[in-house]
Amino acid sequence: MKIAIFGGSFNPVHKGHIMIAKDAINMLNLDKLYFVPANKNPFKKVSDYVSNEHRIEMLKMVLENKMEVSDFETKRGGNSYTIDTVKYFKNKFPNDELFLLIGSDNVTKLNKWKDIDEIASLVKIVVFNRNNKYSKINLKKYNCLKLKNEFHDFSSSQYRSGNLSMVEENVQEYIGKNFLYFEDIAKSFLSIERFKHLRFTAEFAAELAKNNSMSIKKAYQAGYMHDITKEWSEQKAYSFLKKYGLNEQNLLPYQLHQTTAYYWLKDKYKYPDLEVLEAIKIHTSMALEMTELAKILFIADKICQGRTWKGVQNMRKIALENLNEGLKIVTQVCALDWNIEKGIIFTDEQEKIYKKWAK
Repeated sequence: MKIAIFGGSFNPVHKGHIMIAKDAINMLNLDKLYFVPANKNPFKKVSDYVSNEHRIEMLKMVLENKMEVSDFETKRGGNSYTIDTVKYFKNKFPNDELFLLIGSDNVTKLNKWKDIDEIASLVKIVVFNRNNKYSKINLKKYNCLKLKNEFHDFSSSQYRSGNLSMVEENVQEYIGKNFLYFEDIAKSFLSIERFKHLRFTAEFAAELAKNNSMSIKKAYQAGYMHDITKEWSEQKAYSFLKKYGLNEQNLLPYQLHQTTAYYWLKDKYKYPDLEVLEAIKIHTSMALEMTELAKILFIADKICQGRTWKGVQNMRKIALENLNEGLKIVTQVCALDWNIEKGIIFTDEQEKIYKKWAK
């Protein structure tokens, strides 16, 4: 049999990984291709990865004909060195022809790999195109085969930078359900100060939830996600909302980022918890009817660390002791009084909302 070993972080597995695997299967006439997710790449920090279990589950979701996942490296633990994996497969398939798939971006570093000469003697190293320039010295030195595949412009790093189209829809659903990669995505979307605000809001929301015997996880995630689209331009926001029938005529400016956040999280990031999403959808405007989670998010957003309202320390103390009393004073000071001082004229509905919850 012809068997290929395709190692990597797969963090997360993207469309390009499967395209490369299909190219290799077809061009090398493979009987089997094994994806081998790394436990830890010696050239990367372990904190760069989501858990082994998540990465393996996402891989399993997108496997096609002749593809399997090997958990050899993740089960073994420790640093993942290719020589160990190659030896494992050589022992498992002693009479079969083995290929090791690597990206052309790794060619320049091949001579630095642990026991590279032994690797080259045990398997045929196959280099797939990553559309980069590199010296051909290592190709000849280690007798590599260059795969003439079409370049597929996908990468896990692009995904973590917020290009969610890099992965299949079912993988994105899994990511949203398990709240994966959100920190990386948020960092790419937001300024440092706004990202810090997300963290501070999440931390205070979790504290409020704990004091009120509510889901700390939901409160934390609501706080972490609430301002994800805060720094979008109005043009980008209204363009995004057009398909939902929302525009300048039926949406006020202060409702904009809470609304784009709701729809982006629900339909793009595919976060499934409607209670959290509904709290985010009204975290600026509030509503006449509010869940306890929505109250927590509103308070946390307004008086978390980094906020400098007069008397903010006292407001935090009150909110931690009594959520509804905290809501009253925060609504009064940080919403009603603050907007009045700015000369904001409320709609009848907004005035009714603020006055219902204010002290």
